[in-house]
Amino acid sequence: MTFLKYTIGLFILFISPNLLFSQELRFGKYNDAEFIYSEVEFEPEADAVVLQESSYNIFLGVTLESKIHRRIKVLKESGKEQANVILKYYKGDDRIQDIYKLKAQTVNFVNEEIQIEKLSKSDFYEVDAGNGWREIRFTFPQVQVGSIIDFTYVKADKSILSIDGWVFQNEIPTLKSIYDITFPEFIWYKSLKQGIKTISHDFKTKTKDNYRWELDSLKGFTAEPYMTHYRDYLEKVSFQLEGYEYRELDSFGMDLNQYKSLFDSWQDLTDFFADRLEFKSYLSPKKKTQQITGLESEGTDTLKLAMDIYEHVSDEYHYSGMSAIVPSKDFSETIESKNGNRAEINLSLLAHLRNYGIIAYPVLISSKGNGRSNLVPFPFVDQFNQLIVVTSIANKVYYLDATDSSIPFGFLPSQFLVNQGFLMLEENSGLIDIQTHHSSGYFVFDNIHIEDEVSLKRETAVKAMGFDGVYNADLFNAENNSGDALREKLMTNEQGNLNPVFTFEKIPNTNQTLIKYTTSKEIDKTQNLYINPFQLLRWEPNPFVRSSRTFPIDFGYLFTDRYGAKIEIPAGYTLDDYPENVAMTLPSGAISFSYKVNIINETAIINSVITVSNQLIGPEEYPDLKYLIDIISSKFKEPLVLVKNQTLAPESNSAE
Repeated sequence: MTFLKYTIGLFILFISPNLLFSQELRFGKYNDAEFIYSEVEFEPEADAVVLQESSYNIFLGVTLESKIHRRIKVLKESGKEQANVILKYYKGDDRIQDIYKLKAQTVNFVNEEIQIEKLSKSDFYEVDAGNGWREIRFTFPQVQVGSIIDFTYVKADKSILSIDGWVFQNEIPTLKSIYDITFPEFIWYKSLKQGIKTISHDFKTKTKDNYRWELDSLKGFTAEPYMTHYRDYLEKVSFQLEGYEYRELDSFGMDLNQYKSLFDSWQDLTDFFADRLEFKSYLSPKKKTQQITGLESEGTDTLKLAMDIYEHVSDEYHYSGMSAIVPSKDFSETIESKNGNRAEINLSLLAHLRNYGIIAYPVLISSKGNGRSNLVPFPFVDQFNQLIVVTSIANKVYYLDATDSSIPFGFLPSQFLVNQGFLMLEENSGLIDIQTHHSSGYFVFDNIHIEDEVSLKRETAVKAMGFDGVYNADLFNAENNSGDALREKLMTNEQGNLNPVFTFEKIPNTNQTLIKYTTSKEIDKTQNLYINPFQLLRWEPNPFVRSSRTFPIDFGYLFTDRYGAKIEIPAGYTLDDYPENVAMTLPSGAISFSYKVNIINETAIINSVITVSNQLIGPEEYPDLKYLIDIISSKFKEPLVLVKNQTLAPESNSAE
């Protein structure tokens, strides 16, 4: 390689890295630009980069064959972890998927020579990942900074009702990602696209029934504070079978082309599930009411009865840990075993409720982390991964999941707090908005005063309400909590080193917990006092310190935190300084904050309110959010300053 070639290569690299890889890379074929490449222009801190990846897909009969190629460049020492690869596929009982023709090699450029280390068959290890899933694991040898990791394989898939498609982004940045698929002329698919680049890309080609996405300069994804999951926002495309054409003979022996469509409406999708014998057994159970729970309904109000049924199912039925939207066994088997996947447990709850005359229906959702930030408005079955239950009692709607007995009636696990779901009815099925109305938040009150002129005493009461009480159940529970975690959350160093005794009170007929404790701190009567009114219970330490944001901020649920403090100014002290009053709101109105100090008769009254009225905030509003949280965090650290009064001694009249 000449100096001139190096110079030209570096110049092109500086101008535009995409130009270097405009040609499609083939396994085992390498060019000078790949060895020179050392930094990702749009993500310079990256420790590795996908130079190019591709997936070419074609149908062989009713099997989809995908030829996949991925090439990675290691840029920094930490990027060497890319040498460990896991390929996961679903084999099941019928060999639904398979991986073969796997080839892999490490490529290094040393002393102007290409050195290749190939992996042999013995380097690939296949393991059982459970529940029908298999994994092929392998590690590239001789990987160092500057190495190229190159591998290719073929994946066969018989489950053509839904096609996984392709995720264009990776944990590390990707210079180019290609997805190419050719459909048979007798099969039609609907595509589900997500991400700005994927949606806006012109994917049609001049070849009939061929579609191609070729995306460039894709950022790597990393976890950010208060995000649901990056998978919900990735650039991706997937497909669902829309219909197919088949031939049959008429009475005269003539060929007829017949078209069969699938899931033209949401009701079609409901019927697809409800017609399954296992599913149907839960919707119209034949078991007698007393055989199901043994609960007496005579004289019991409907809400109390529903809560008792929910408690019975969540306590008595064991969740297997498998998420599912369809049952694999019928209702009788689930009653007998008292064990099942999420669909079986929640459909059992539905059957119990219906047997007592309580309205209940199944709802399919895409939980957070499933890869769908928003549901598409047509019956695309593959977007759902969880089944929950909805019931209506006294004109109030409750959403239920009975797989976790620690989640109270009317609450859902945090990853299930989504905007929409698919309501399955006998008629008029469709998407619905999911709203879980609970008054959530913290109410904190501190009473602070000097006791016996020697100690600063703080009496604190904290009420955890709604989701904050439910999701912190172990923390706010006298039986489950040793005290260390609670002390760290509720107390600051300023409150003293004494170990307080926490008292817990569960407020009847609510999901609220009241915690009380008292701390004391010795004071130096000759020194000024610096008193923090209270401690911020949320966003401490401040999680929003990055200068920019890629994904939306998701607070999960709406809440209002209220803080109050009463500080008595003792004799011998003067209030010299205290935090200024503040009232701020994000431009969108999603978050508001107020902090107010009143001085009344030698007593300081401090009140602060933080309200989140929109749980999802887009990354474009992140700079304003970051500024507001900075203000909140700083304001809660500002003390009241009590200055010790100086007593002047009288002058003495000494005799001359």
